[in-house]
Amino acid sequence: MKKIGLLLLIFLALLAINIFATPSLGKSKKQTDTANFKLDVSYKVEEGAKVPEGFADTIKKAQFLLEKVFNSNEFKNALFKQSYNDSAYSKSKKACFLTVYDEKTGRITGETVYQNLLKEKEVKLLINIRNNGDKKGTMGASYACNHQFTTYDYWLQEKGELARRLARHIAHEFTHIRGYRHDNKVPKPFKWGRNIKEDPAYGIGNIVGEILATWGKKSLI
Repeated sequence: MKKIGLLLLIFLALLAINIFATPSLGKSKKQTDTANFKLDVSYKVEEGAKVPEGFADTIKKAQFLLEKVFNSNEFKNALFKQSYNDSAYSKSKKACFLTVYDEKTGRITGETVYQNLLKEKEVKLLINIRNNGDKKGTMGASYACNHQFTTYDYWLQEKGELARRLARHIAHEFTHIRGYRHDNKVPKPFKWGRNIKEDPAYGIGNIVGEILATWGKKSLI
């Protein structure tokens, strides 16, 4: 009888542990589904450049929007479905990003790009706003492993939802900072032509833009 009583007590104790432990485990798993990424964006207006009135508030809104997108399941799921040409190329001395690609195809997965983008939990970016004269073909420029980039002021004067455009633009340039380049910047064996679908920087910008447009229609932002 004593043995039966002891076994019964052990059984009840294990049952209690399972009942009370399960919810907390479920919560912990759910918390790992999305990133915990913090973004801090500041800017400097160079001599000769102009920004619209209230631009500081616009930057803060763009920062909020991009941080929200990067931390969302929508962004993660959309990027995990993608595959890109190896625009970071395989032999690089840069240490700020991981070089992971398929040696047979020369391609990188969207999951790899996602991990590279958000590998740092807190990122500070500085935007140098510059006047580019009559040249209006490029919105900005950036380089790998440098947490600042250039934005030309001509398009900042355009009407519309500037904060969303800035969020998309920052995402594009941040992808370059993480080491992913355009076709004209890669060695011959890695070129893919004019197909922007093969370009991670355009790909990230497009995903961010699509998510923000969807959220806007649903009045979520």
